[in-house]
Amino acid sequence: MLPWILSISGVMVLTVLLDIILPDGQTNKYIKGIFSVVVVMVIAAPVTGALNGGMNIEGLFDLSMSKYAADNNYIYGVYVDAYAKEGEAIKTYLSSKEGIEIEKADIVFDPADKQKILYMNIFLKKSVIEKNPAHINISDKIQETLSKRYSIKKEDVRILIW
Repeated sequence: MLPWILSISGVMVLTVLLDIILPDGQTNKYIKGIFSVVVVMVIAAPVTGALNGGMNIEGLFDLSMSKYAADNNYIYGVYVDAYAKEGEAIKTYLSSKEGIEIEKADIVFDPADKQKILYMNIFLKKSVIEKNPAHINISDKIQETLSKRYSIKKEDVRILIW
């Protein structure tokens, strides 16, 4: 396929060059006519090759993975960005739904199976027990909420004091 495209391009370039070099007149018309026939022959060459059985049409559309490969570094970066955004979503979710303020949430995923969360690190700024008894088991509440939301074990939600 590539040699055919290159031959068409080459003939077109030659045609333009000859049009610039040749003077106007009867000779120019004859040479343009000859090059028109050459252009038609170059364009039609694959068709005649296919009719004679000399062209492999299946090879034109070969999309096997031997030619194409995924850029794993790019895919890994996309997942890192997605999980970073999900960490921000956790912070917003805990604040709005549970009334719990956290500093940061980091999600660590399995590099082999990027959709599998290995564990989460939830960073709290301070861990002070206030008079309100609802704040006594804040770590348990965070672990319980996130383990249900992300279908991971409660132990995989790590609470860290920052």
